[in-house]
Order: sequence, then structure tokens, then C-alpha cells
Amino acid sequence: MANQILEDIRKKIKNGNVITRLIIVNAAVFLLISLFRILLLFLGSSNGFTLFVNEFIANLTLSLSFKGLLYKPWTLITYMFVHVELMHLFWNMITLFWFGQILMNFTDSKKIIPLYILGGLMGGIITVVLINTIPMFSVYIGLPLLGASAGVTAIIIAAATLVPNFQMNLMFVGPVKLIYVALFVLFIDVLSVASYSNVGGNLAHLGGALMGYVFILQLKKGKDLSKGMNRFFNWVLALFNSKPKSKLHVVHKRPISDEEYNFNRKATQQQIDAILDKISKSGYDSLTNSEKDILFNASKK
Repeated sequence: MANQILEDIRKKIKNGNVITRLIIVNAAVFLLISLFRILLLFLGSSNGFTLFVNEFIANLTLSLSFKGLLYKPWTLITYMFVHVELMHLFWNMITLFWFGQILMNFTDSKKIIPLYILGGLMGGIITVVLINTIPMFSVYIGLPLLGASAGVTAIIIAAATLVPNFQMNLMFVGPVKLIYVALFVLFIDVLSVASYSNVGGNLAHLGGALMGYVFILQLKKGKDLSKGMNRFFNWVLALFNSKPKSKLHVVHKRPISDEEYNFNRKATQQQIDAILDKISKSGYDSLTNSEKDILFNASKK
């Protein structure tokens, strides 16, 4: 049964769209952390295992300090896939699904994952810089930053920048333009920073929002900020999918008899004659796509 579940997940990651893949990765990391925490509960919080779990989570979350970022630079990527609370994961993933689908309907799906990562990077960097340079935020230095919110906010703002007049049907409200939804999200984040409520998270949201806006602004000018990351992804995939190429090119083709050759040639000529006759009677536009293909292929011989 476990093998079947793993196989289903593998197929979803391989064949699902980019939003599905992001959701599965976030959910998988959450389940792994939850499993460790459950084991910690049953094992009675033994010192060795407690240290392991705490170090495992600490090596995935982003420490809001220059020192933490310097010693663990990979956390600038990993933090955006880490959740330890179910509702935090749920709301991030449902928002990612809603707004990711909108953005994907109006642009290339290959832009979703790069934008998510770029939004997370911008959110993480801006948060670390502001927390460590603004005196009133100094109490947050060294605290962990985690969650997909910065990347998701980048996708929300990108969608609203690209199609501001697109209408969403909100429960108890009705149809609302996407631009107003995005402005409300930004308004809440600014208020939350001002009220010292989840300062690190809200600063990361604003950093992600900035990236989402810049991403679409540059795209409208003809500059695709996702190209470099997509080239990197393709290079990595090529490393895993590459197979040694043979220098010999062998073509296996069954020889046919003279009778078969003449029969095929006659049948093909009859098809062409019938198509030409149809053109003379009804014109070229009366041909089906398959008839046009036959005529085109014959013209190349």
C-alpha cells in the first residue's frame, strides 16, 4: 500500500501541473516534519532525538540574522517550503492554487515556479536586511522565518498586475476585481507590520509582492525574469535524463518486395489523383487536413 501511495505521488509530481507540484512538495515537507514531531512526542522527548529534530527544522528555516544567512545560505530557498502548522500550510496552498491558476491561464506555466522562488528569495532577503538594520525590529533578530507566503504573495500581485480587471467570486461578497483583492492583501500586511503582528512574515510578504510587480512589469517590456531559472532547471533535468549516445546510427527497416512497392506506389498515386480531382471541382479549401497533408508530403518527394 505504501508503495502504491508513493507511486501515485511520483505520478502526480511528474504529470501534474506546476501548481500541483509546488503543493505536493510543501505538503511532503510538512508531513516529514510532523512525523518527526509525533515521534518526539511518543519517545518522550529524549535528548538525542530532540536535538536532531530541532537541528533538522533549524537547517530548513531562515534565521533572521546576517550570521545565520552566511552560515546556512541554502535556507534562503528551503524556508519557503517549510510549514509546521496545518492551517498555515492550508491557507498558503489554497491561495497558491486559486491565484496560480489565474496567472497560469494568462501566461506560460513555466513562469509559476520561478516566480514563486524569486518571490521567496526577495521576501527572505528584504526581511533579513530590514530586521537587522531597523532598530525597532532588532528584537526579531535570529528568529526563524518559514512558509510559502512570500512566494504566494508574489503570484497574487503578479496576477493582479497582469489582469487587474479579472473578477473573482468571493464568498459572501460576490464578484470582485483582482486588483482590489491584491490591494486588500497589501493593506493587511502593512497594518500587521505596524501592529507588530508577525513582523518577519509580513515583511516577507511585502518583499514577495514587490517581486511579483517587478516580474510582470519586466515581462510587459519583453524581459522574462524566469528564463535563467528555467534554463537551470532544464540543465539539472538533463543531468538525470542523459543517456550515453551511440556514435552509430542504425536504422531497422523491413525490406519490401517489388509487388508491395508497386502496390503502395499505385495506391498513393490514386489518392493524389483523387485529391487533385477534388481541387479542380471544389477548390483547395474543400480538402480535409489529412488530404492536405498527403498532398504536401507528395510534393516533397
